[in-house]
Amino acid sequence: MNNIKYSKLWCHDLENTVIFKLLENLSKKKFVKSNFNKADIIFIGPYDNNSIKRKIIKGFTNKLKINEKYFINLDIYKMKRKFNPLRVFITHENYEPIPFKYDYSITPNLGISDDTHLRFPSWKDYIDWSEYDIHRDNNTLNSRRFGEYYSQDQLIEPQGEFFLKKPRKFCMFTSHLNEPRKSIISFFSNEFEFNGYGPYFDKKVNHHDESNFYKKDIMKNYAFNLCPHNSLFPGYYEEKVPDAYLSKCLPITWADQNIDYDFNPESFINLIEYTKDNYASLIENLKSESFLKKFTDKPLFVKKKNLENEIKFVEKIISQF
Repeated sequence: MNNIKYSKLWCHDLENTVIFKLLENLSKKKFVKSNFNKADIIFIGPYDNNSIKRKIIKGFTNKLKINEKYFINLDIYKMKRKFNPLRVFITHENYEPIPFKYDYSITPNLGISDDTHLRFPSWKDYIDWSEYDIHRDNNTLNSRRFGEYYSQDQLIEPQGEFFLKKPRKFCMFTSHLNEPRKSIISFFSNEFEFNGYGPYFDKKVNHHDESNFYKKDIMKNYAFNLCPHNSLFPGYYEEKVPDAYLSKCLPITWADQNIDYDFNPESFINLIEYTKDNYASLIENLKSESFLKKFTDKPLFVKKKNLENEIKFVEKIISQF
């Protein structure tokens, strides 16, 4: 086998991910895109959950009281082939691996004891890893939203006082206002000027990847970035906090307490710590210069990150060929 034929199902921009770049760099064989029925390895993402087909199946199984997991494999088992491909579940979201037989999984989830699982949060995909010979165009992954890939040199530098000199206004980027986002906005917009960006606030924007701005250009005009995560889940920490930090905004997020596994908790605000009083104490603190100055000398990363675990995991996958 001179080439490794791959295919992908329900995953976005796979070829620009760190994992795929490492596979290409470390393998002695060339990765060649193939049709589904001939692939040696299939990368399967989570984004079938909201498709029309999946909604129809869900309605059907709910009506007949049948467990949906028995139908989620339809697209995989209909293949006419004489061998089984290697199957890799890969996601940036906090979705559980869909219930089909997979050989490896790559998710942001913490607390998984399984040597076929790699914990790889989305923010790590958005770092400039050129020292590992990983090169991506700026118009890929999160850089098409933020404006560039992250510099680790900047992430290990303290925030500095620049955000203190900017207008004490809030900005937020979102496609929905599902709770608790709607309530969070109402609390803070009563006390501070608030401006929203993204599909929810501008119906001309179909998707974050198709907006006519870079987030870093918007955030340079704001002291605070309200950047709650979509849900509370150990390990599910996206690009939101680093985006704000690198834009010289004070990140104000909503995440579970394990976020300190990834980021220095002294460099941002976690709303989960202020929920009991509906953020009243935090609102007062944000008006205090002495409180805000506590964040100026704290870096987001205490030390630089590396790709040691990712390389070991990728080598394990490559060893199958």
